[in-house]
Amino acid sequence: MKLFDCDIAYGRGTFALPREVETLEDLVAELDHCGIDQGLVWHRDARERDFDAGNRRLVEADAYPRLHPVRTFVPTCCEEMPAAEDFIRHLRADGVRAVRAFPAPHRFVLGPVACGDLLDLFAAYSIPLLVPLQDMPGIWSGVYDVMRNFPRLTLIMTETGCWGEDRYFRPLMKTYPGFYVTTSRLETAGQLKGIVDKAGPEHVLFGSGLPFNYPGGYILMLMRADVDEDAREAIAHGNIERLLGEVPW
Repeated sequence: MKLFDCDIAYGRGTFALPREVETLEDLVAELDHCGIDQGLVWHRDARERDFDAGNRRLVEADAYPRLHPVRTFVPTCCEEMPAAEDFIRHLRADGVRAVRAFPAPHRFVLGPVACGDLLDLFAAYSIPLLVPLQDMPGIWSGVYDVMRNFPRLTLIMTETGCWGEDRYFRPLMKTYPGFYVTTSRLETAGQLKGIVDKAGPEHVLFGSGLPFNYPGGYILMLMRADVDEDAREAIAHGNIERLLGEVPW
């Protein structure tokens, strides 16, 4: 089964992990060990130190065609990054087709006041936005606000929690075609089958959260889930390939 991991990071962070993935060589070795073919990758500096430094570090991923860099942003109105239109031009020029935000640790609200200029353009260009649930101010109420204000946005929530958050996210799946969750922390027994049966496989993406989580458990869960092979393939790689293919560069 082909695997495209939409949520992987590398780099020496500000706190130690049981299994560090410090360099891209380390990361590729982990992906080979787990049988992961491709990945969307970000550098831990982007969350834990400085978003711009983390973005700059991703230049080194150009040497690895299987790794697709994901750029982090903050509100443009704070004048720490280019204007929204310029940011999009940079994404296009560098072939970057996904972005990330860490609102809570970076101390901003992901919404129309602070980020409306960027979110409107992400929606217009079908650029997927990945956000860890715990980094969203207001947690699920904040997610609902984003989707209500930007219903055409492609929003991918990662790390949604191990206790079964389905009553929070299944309504979003049914209401907004561009709302997705990753497999990281979908750990309740039978949860993946329940999502596929009730909401469809098209709203779930394989994402391990490496190095904060180890991919093996999520790979096993996907391989052993009681879903049909079309659903399994869609989650493993088809959905993220479709989303990236919708970005017009």
